[in-house]
Amino acid sequence: MRPLQVGNRQAVERIGSQLATAMGVQASKLLNAPADGSDLKDFESAKAEVVALRKMIKENMLNLKDASNMGKNYREKGESLSSKLMTAEWYEKFCNVTGPRGYSFDMALQCGLDGRSGTGMAIPDEESYYLWKEWYDFIIDKCHGHPPNAKHITDLDSSKVNVTELNKIGDLDQYCISTRIRAARNISGYGLPPGTTRSERREVESLIAESLKGLKDELAGNYYSLVSMTAEESKQLSDDHFLFQKPDPNAMIFSCGGVRDWPEGRGIYHNKEKSFLVWVNEEDQMRVISMQKGGNVPEVFARWAKGVNEVEKVLAAKGKKYMYDEHIGQFSSCVSNVGTGLRASMHILLPKIIEQIGQDGLEKLCWDKLEMQCRGTGGEHTAAVGGRVDISNQKRIGKTEVELVQIMVDGVVKLISLEKSAEKGTDIKPLVAKM
Repeated sequence: MRPLQVGNRQAVERIGSQLATAMGVQASKLLNAPADGSDLKDFESAKAEVVALRKMIKENMLNLKDASNMGKNYREKGESLSSKLMTAEWYEKFCNVTGPRGYSFDMALQCGLDGRSGTGMAIPDEESYYLWKEWYDFIIDKCHGHPPNAKHITDLDSSKVNVTELNKIGDLDQYCISTRIRAARNISGYGLPPGTTRSERREVESLIAESLKGLKDELAGNYYSLVSMTAEESKQLSDDHFLFQKPDPNAMIFSCGGVRDWPEGRGIYHNKEKSFLVWVNEEDQMRVISMQKGGNVPEVFARWAKGVNEVEKVLAAKGKKYMYDEHIGQFSSCVSNVGTGLRASMHILLPKIIEQIGQDGLEKLCWDKLEMQCRGTGGEHTAAVGGRVDISNQKRIGKTEVELVQIMVDGVVKLISLEKSAEKGTDIKPLVAKM
């Protein structure tokens, strides 16, 4: 059994106090009795106490939920994965099991009922993952093809990424506008944004901001709190496209409770070159981003890995560590991002491909044949303005960070080759069919 963190023990003590108030004098006697049961002298007295406890719990227990309380889908564009997989048996197994921060199973499911989360399942904290582990592992397997007995492997060695074919593209910069790698990191012992408390969110921001201030050389920069930044700082961050906004009500993080008390406890860090960023307490405690113009993937990857590792060292010196599990790897607020949490992407120009097979056709090609996701210029569900698309790895778990970056690199090489064929007037549909 996992030991209770200090904060969780305090929560248990508060619950015990509340139960004592609700259940009256009898509960107070039981709660104040010796924890080792040394006051129980014989079997009959022990039995009598068990009977009293059972009677007290039965009479004072809040009404338990059952399958009649299951949510219904109200989304215009179909069901989330959790809605499709949920059964009465699954629901009744966990609907009355609540995590240490008071976050319920129903709260975690809400983003798949009236939000637009594809998986429809939030993770409020480490403890709740273990409480609902059977369900989480089931939906993770269905979402990612990562079975419950599988172990996640981490590899941040950027030198292992093979960019030989990418470097052979002499006019790469005519197609590749920018490269970006981002991934989530969260600190163990604190709630994730959906389930965190106000005090935890404040402490997490303080911890991360202090850790980031210790970064040196190319990673050195400044932290800007969303609460205290000046109007000039806000405008500059907005002009640089660094400033994240309060999420849309349809977003996963909004509908699972992760936007409470906005903008308190949130902020942005970036280095002087504006090639390394950290978003604090947005969808995760940290979203670490490395980016630059052009297609130098190893350089972007190496900077990202260095930043993640340097922050981890500072946290370790304070007795803290990242949330990590052998099965699911890095934790995240959304089931879709557990594992590496990594998204390696390039913004590339593919106007001739889109001209022949359409944006939907390109998205289908990337998803079905290249293990990649294709988004529009402004992100998911947006148009590809001027043929500019955002190409990234599709999976987050079951492969290492190196393997996922390699998938992105290999896919981009194939797409640029296909674009060049389309530029020459070649009918690319047969080529797409053979891929």
